[in-house]
Amino acid sequence: MQFARKPRRQPVLNIIPLIDVLVVLLIFYIATTVFKKSQPNIVIQVPESTQAKQATGTPPSILYVSSEDKVFLDDTPVDIDKLGDLLKSKRDANPDFKFALKADKKMSFGTLAKIWDAAHAAGIADVNAFMDTTKPGDAGQ
Repeated sequence: MQFARKPRRQPVLNIIPLIDVLVVLLIFYIATTVFKKSQPNIVIQVPESTQAKQATGTPPSILYVSSEDKVFLDDTPVDIDKLGDLLKSKRDANPDFKFALKADKKMSFGTLAKIWDAAHAAGIADVNAFMDTTKPGDAGQ
């Protein structure tokens, strides 16, 4: 005796829940990623100051100066002699352009004078600098 066989259903792969899970994972990845400005791979020890104040407002571009007097604007190496032209072009493109100086405490004063001259030639009168704000008694804590 032969029994009637039921036709076999083809397996169905439902892809919609898979896409939902992937979208949730993508959102989680984007939300937990640390967004950080790139900076050159140089070691800078900023000078100490007991009177330095925390800056507020939008963060400016950062001009890095190493102890060997190498200059970087954000993460781009810059020739110190062409810094004035570069700052002027940035200032022409954005009239609100500002930069902050993050210089090593062992950089030469001549480099600092060239940076000030370049900033004034570009029409930037307000140059902020990064300082270490640790108080003398806080070093051991």
